[in-house]
Amino acid sequence: MKQDLLKALRSQLRGELSRTRRRKNRSPWVIGGLVIAIIAISYFLHEPKVPSATLARGAEQICTVQSVYDGDTLTARCPDGEVKVRMFGIDAPEMKQEPWGANSRDALRSLLPRRDSVQLRVQDRDRYGRTVAQVFVGERDVGLEMVRQGRAVMYEQYNDSPAYRQAQAEARQARRGIWEKPGGQQDPATWRRLNPR
Repeated sequence: MKQDLLKALRSQLRGELSRTRRRKNRSPWVIGGLVIAIIAISYFLHEPKVPSATLARGAEQICTVQSVYDGDTLTARCPDGEVKVRMFGIDAPEMKQEPWGANSRDALRSLLPRRDSVQLRVQDRDRYGRTVAQVFVGERDVGLEMVRQGRAVMYEQYNDSPAYRQAQAEARQARRGIWEKPGGQQDPATWRRLNPR
């Protein structure tokens, strides 16, 4: 009888240990599931940001510069709202192309001081949803000036302007900016292909 009682107690103890182990093994899954549920619920309940304004091809607007991200991308406040602008016709070194990317961004900032008015002449929208536009300060085409200073290249895939081609040839001959010495900074598109995000 004692033997039977001991067997029964051992069996019961093994069962309790087994249930305890299962609960402990299950707890990370339960916690993980709860975390995923909370993230999903907050994602769906989160109020979306106001989308950036959409400007139609051919539109011209006077806007103010809010920020300059790199040598060919900026954010502007326009009458219809905030607009992310990819400058038409130029391709600047990426920020990770040190020091060329930062030099290009700083050059664009000096041409577009914050809160200054600029005129956007909308050409298109890019695959990232940015407005592709020529940017003017007064009568000066800022993209053309970036190429002239050697801080960006002419984006030949989208721009066949003789003025841009001439400005690039002059910058290259004078060894201004990215033309100072040979390297990958002279072809940002190739650098992006070799260094995907």
